Amino acid sequence: MRKFENHVQKVKHDCLKYVAEYAFSGQLSRAVDEIPYKVSPGPDPQYRCCVFHERAITKERVKLAMGGSDHPYEFVEVLPSACDQCPVNRYVVTEACRGCIAHRCIGQCPVDAITIVNGKASIDYDRCVECGKCKDNCPYNAIADVMRPCKRECPTGAIEIDASKKAVINYDKCISCGACVYQCPFGAIGEKSEITDVISAITDQNASVYALLAPAFAAQFDYVDLGKVITGIKLLGFKDVVEAALGADLVILHEAEELLERKAEANPMTSSCCPGFVNFLTQKYPELSALVSHTVSPMIATTRLIKAIDPQSTVVFIGPCIAKKTEKARYNDTDFVLTFEELAAMIEAKGIELDSLPPSPLNNASPFGRGFAAVGGVSSAIAAHLNTRSITDIKIETANGIAECDKQLKLLKFKRFQSDFLEGMACKGGCIKGPVTMHHGHKDLKSIASYAQMAMEKNPMEATRPFKDLAISLI
Repeated sequence: MRKFENHVQKVKHDCLKYVAEYAFSGQLSRAVDEIPYKVSPGPDPQYRCCVFHERAITKERVKLAMGGSDHPYEFVEVLPSACDQCPVNRYVVTEACRGCIAHRCIGQCPVDAITIVNGKASIDYDRCVECGKCKDNCPYNAIADVMRPCKRECPTGAIEIDASKKAVINYDKCISCGACVYQCPFGAIGEKSEITDVISAITDQNASVYALLAPAFAAQFDYVDLGKVITGIKLLGFKDVVEAALGADLVILHEAEELLERKAEANPMTSSCCPGFVNFLTQKYPELSALVSHTVSPMIATTRLIKAIDPQSTVVFIGPCIAKKTEKARYNDTDFVLTFEELAAMIEAKGIELDSLPPSPLNNASPFGRGFAAVGGVSSAIAAHLNTRSITDIKIETANGIAECDKQLKLLKFKRFQSDFLEGMACKGGCIKGPVTMHHGHKDLKSIASYAQMAMEKNPMEATRPFKDLAISLI
């Protein structure tokens, strides 16, 4: 039985479930105005000031679930009705202020924004420039930093505040990593969905639609046999389910060769499988773009494999990542990208009980391909493959999260990087900790390790041998 991490996740799920339910029945266009009443039946509100506010937010969620704005490259959006509860001012004097006579907060403020009122510090927000010196110098930690979570967690400063004190996204800076989506405690930021487009595709009797399943699914559906999840996905209307881990095996072999070529030229190389990392690198360090591996990601590799076998196929990637939508747009191979949350909503909308289903076999992929879901999986797989060829002098660095990526990219920029290969992961922990995963449990690594060991093929060579005669470009 699936459990929700928090109430925001459940509200989002309920909205997606009803959108999917009406889309499957072909009644979505007439039911758009009904869904807010389904999610918030009233008369009492569940989580906001009133039921009318809740319905206004749900109406915006429905719009996002149906594709959101018309801009093709804006993959994350703010829901204006939902963005209204965060504090306006960043620094706040708390009850811990003792009214001391040192007044270090006053002495360190560069704009004279602090005075003593009734024996306690008071901030003049018309003057405050949010430098934080008052907080840093208070001996009682009596000044709290209440920066909005979305703004605090955005690694590129893409979250800004408009005149009405609502969050807005500067898309010139946004890398679609989804940190703001996950961190907003009111669910006021969400990703644009393709769930209705996918449902239209799988309900078309003439279409051959394949589900391309990211290996992180093993950590998301850990409450049921993974083979039953595969059966459930097929019952939705997909012709077949293919593991993206198979594409990861192709990537391992190709990227290892590319790494050896770069090393021979005394040039370092970075990984290319995490689109959040690639987006960050190309935006903040464009001069390093040539260092990114030319090898495509497992999503693109597996899509090309499927379309080489079935040229009329439609491919839907299902995973934990919003940035995959940017990769889809960049390569134009994969047709649609869904999240695990959207998949779970579709399964429930169809009334599919996973526990009651017979299991289906998982497609072939090696433990190394499946291990891509966790941080270090890419680099360890490449190292292991090269080790089978007695190549052991490759130096590898792993960057876990954007902060570590930024540090290693600085070293690359200033020619101080001491390794041959940098694996960059935008999400701490890797794909299993993606912004639209259904939970971020402490057992996720164990689930991925167990899933990896279920593989029949023991290495990428074995896993990809049946497809060696197919002409698939991996660049």
